[in-house]
Amino acid sequence: MEPSALTATESLFAGLLPDDPETVIDRLENRLAGQTSEVLRMRKSAQTSQALLDLHTACTRQRTVAGTARQIAAVASAITGSEVVIVSVFQVASQQPLLAVSLSDGIIDEEHIGNLVCDMATQPDMQWLRTENSLRVVDRESASPSTALLLAELHAERVLITPLFGQGEFVGCIVAKLPHIAPEHDDVAVLDGATALQDHAGDLIHLALVLDELRRRALHDAVTGLPNLSVYEQRLVRALARRTAAQPGHAEVTAILVQVVQLGRITEIHGATGVQELLREIANRLSELAPEHDLGHLGASHFALIAHGDPGAGIDLARTVIEALETPFDVSFGTLRVFCHVGVAVAVDGEGAGSLLPRAEAAARQARDTDEPIVTA
Repeated sequence: MEPSALTATESLFAGLLPDDPETVIDRLENRLAGQTSEVLRMRKSAQTSQALLDLHTACTRQRTVAGTARQIAAVASAITGSEVVIVSVFQVASQQPLLAVSLSDGIIDEEHIGNLVCDMATQPDMQWLRTENSLRVVDRESASPSTALLLAELHAERVLITPLFGQGEFVGCIVAKLPHIAPEHDDVAVLDGATALQDHAGDLIHLALVLDELRRRALHDAVTGLPNLSVYEQRLVRALARRTAAQPGHAEVTAILVQVVQLGRITEIHGATGVQELLREIANRLSELAPEHDLGHLGASHFALIAHGDPGAGIDLARTVIEALETPFDVSFGTLRVFCHVGVAVAVDGEGAGSLLPRAEAAARQARDTDEPIVTA
């Protein structure tokens, strides 16, 4: 026998020879089992590393926070072996729920369980979730009131709850339904994989939230939150294309430009914060009259709407806008009344947004110059 082989054999049986044969066999089996367990652990670790690499690749292709959360849910399901995984996402600034996505076994109501997880994360008994960067396996014996409700809704005996932090900020959590009974080493492997995922998922969600906010700021007015001129024009182009295609609800397409007067006087008296508060209130009222995709804030005193429907829809909406905006506003510094002038331009066959919007602007200027509430171009 070669010296090296003899050394390996002696090493394997070291400490076993003084005992009886049964003890030797038991110890040998235990050592071999430990070696097998280590090999499985290393294989599981390699699989987790590949899954995380795939996650980063997939998330770079996503353009939404929801898409990133779905990718994380899929990887969490693979790592934990769970058929039911929920990923909730919270806004960083307000710490309020933003959305939740779910992977399920087809039995649970995904929307309902997503809302439940978001609500659970806000409860006082779940304060640890927002402050402790640690995982918890919760069962029926250790469940708090919030997690007990979650277990009941999932028809689960145990869940793994993983808080997610990005750049030190709480951004959400992962909830995975676990089997009722599992060998201890299985739980260890699951926790190791979930911990590795936790380190990546929080930063990926945080990055998606930052990119989403940058996109929102680029396309929306910072004061009112309404779409800006660029977005409004794009949506006007789409509305005109639907009119050309004779789509239902687009027999008439109208650009409406609203100029609010007296904002300069309000700024002189109440300052920039005062006029910004008023602009937000104006935006809120307009949002009650039309959906966001039909609205725009084009400048300090100029708001725009798109009306589409049967003939006459544009002028009807313009009159409704005047009535809504000339109703007094209750703001933090008192009650204010504002007045506005409205220009209305109804699209004609073959007309594009590059012509329709300037006609509405010209009509609004004419309304202001002649002190008329509405002028139709």
